[in-house]
Amino acid sequence: MSAQFGILSSTNLRHVQTANGDKPMPSAKHLPLALALMTTTAPTMAANAGDAYVGGGFTRTSYDEQGAPEFNPSALIGRLGYYVTDNIAVEGRLGFGLSSDETSARLNGMNVTGELDIERLAGAYAVAHLPVTGAMSVYGLAGFSYAEAEITASAGGLSGSLTRDDTGFSYGVGAQAGLTEAISGYVEWASYLDQDAYEATGITIGASYGF
Repeated sequence: MSAQFGILSSTNLRHVQTANGDKPMPSAKHLPLALALMTTTAPTMAANAGDAYVGGGFTRTSYDEQGAPEFNPSALIGRLGYYVTDNIAVEGRLGFGLSSDETSARLNGMNVTGELDIERLAGAYAVAHLPVTGAMSVYGLAGFSYAEAEITASAGGLSGSLTRDDTGFSYGVGAQAGLTEAISGYVEWASYLDQDAYEATGITIGASYGF
């Protein structure tokens, strides 16, 4: 499983080669009052058992394989979650690629140009939140992900494409802040697949709606 998603290994290269194909500034004396007002008017985003949410974000992924250049395709990942306790949720995600990434390297004495495009990503996770303030929390997640990508490569006048998929353990950390009583924004880093031959991670900025 861990080796099959590696895209620029000599084995995959041989397969590819045969495919061919605007206001005044407040004074300092006003700052304590402004901070107090911000604290009392910030939206509260405490979640309770039985609450649900839906959201999504833009993800910049990083695919790093041993002995090969790094690829950074982008993706859009949606999420749907349900709080089983006040601070712990179960969450499902589904995503697809927005843009591919292309890079070149010299492998086995040949100039190889490769392109990686995320076809889809799906996963199920447990998400544990630690409230920092009434309007902000940090969280960690763990679960399993499935990813599928299309690999296009050319070398020595030959070109072709392959589709690879893999499944594995995932983990990550993030921070979430309330924007309104129902809408929150979040930023997150996650390792979706961490195998012997490669690692696929992502940094996401997004928003969620609670109901």
